[in-house]
Amino acid sequence: MKIPLLYVCVSVAAGRALVPPVVVPSSDNTAHGKAKPDSPYVSTLTAASAKWHIPNWPTLSSSQSNYEVMYFPQNPATANNFDMANMLCLVNKLRKTKGLYPLVYHDSLMQSAQTHAQFEANYRVVAHADESGHVGERLTALGYRWSMVAENVGAGTDSEVDIVDAWTKSAGHLANMLHPDIRFMGVSVSSGFWAQDFASPLDRDTVVPREQVDACPSTNSLRIYS
Repeated sequence: MKIPLLYVCVSVAAGRALVPPVVVPSSDNTAHGKAKPDSPYVSTLTAASAKWHIPNWPTLSSSQSNYEVMYFPQNPATANNFDMANMLCLVNKLRKTKGLYPLVYHDSLMQSAQTHAQFEANYRVVAHADESGHVGERLTALGYRWSMVAENVGAGTDSEVDIVDAWTKSAGHLANMLHPDIRFMGVSVSSGFWAQDFASPLDRDTVVPREQVDACPSTNSLRIYS
């Protein structure tokens, strides 16, 4: 089964979120606006039209009207936790191949990812739209000052290894994980719906010095910065 994915990158310079094309199931398995009886998918919707197809879909800000939403009511994955140390190591191994600065977890990004993964699980969607706003808005609400943010989302697997593998095979998701400016990450999964948030801080003094970063920590040595 193909894992449904979306990715987005937001920067201060861009001023708005751009949602690129998504990885979707083949047209043989989808019907416009509703799922076929043998398929857990519907075709990709917009946040504005989702209210006609997704039960109890909330009213979102007008800025999110054109965000893509993939309804996935029969997601077979059920995970609510994952190996955080391994997730960090997997991403940092990718970054090391390009000579990039290793990432660390940040509490605000963990909170943002947790909020969004729970939203996805509540409505059974893979999306960047959220009643709390897009990733940049969620981080701003948490008091985190950012210069650039990015987000990968997905569903359909309980394994951090498999979701990272799926993101790696998608150019947009891989570009987010390999963005040279990001320094912090947050990841969460709720009922098999994943959110992976990244940020570059506005205040560069908050960046953890490279020599102090443990790129592949053990579970016992894993740190979440604040």
